[in-house]
Amino acid sequence: MKNLFKKLNIWFRNLMLDDVDKEYDGPLPYHKKFGSKKNPVERIEKRFKEQKKSIG
Repeated sequence: MKNLFKKLNIWFRNLMLDDVDKEYDGPLPYHKKFGSKKNPVERIEKRFKEQKKSIG
């Protein structure tokens, strides 16, 4: 009985997780909506300036 469940589990995992081990060719999807990372200091300074303008 235990052997049957083990085989069923392996079959189901292979069916559902077939593409997990394949390499992804394109850029990672969570990088699409973020801005440029070239000058983070400039972006931070710009944000602080905008906050100072809105406060006072």
